[in-house]
Amino acid sequence: AEAGARLKRWPFHPNGTEGFAKAEVTVGGISTANLSSQTMMAKSVPGLYAVGEAVDVTGWLGGYNFQWAWASGYAAGQAL
Repeated sequence: AEAGARLKRWPFHPNGTEGFAKAEVTVGGISTANLSSQTMMAKSVPGLYAVGEAVDVTGWLGGYNFQWAWASGYAAGQAL
């Protein structure tokens, strides 16, 4: 418990980025052309769904990628 308390009090101040080479989200993944826009199911493999960062969708930082992950996951979940 002491280690957790110490970590909780530890000040953390980011001072930059690692740049594009280490970006969390860039491009790539399964093409949206290969997926149903309603269910996120692969057109060529019935029963296979792709959501979130597995799909070639790029959003700005600030929650856009989270929103895409949640929305695409919800669409796939509703189809199951």
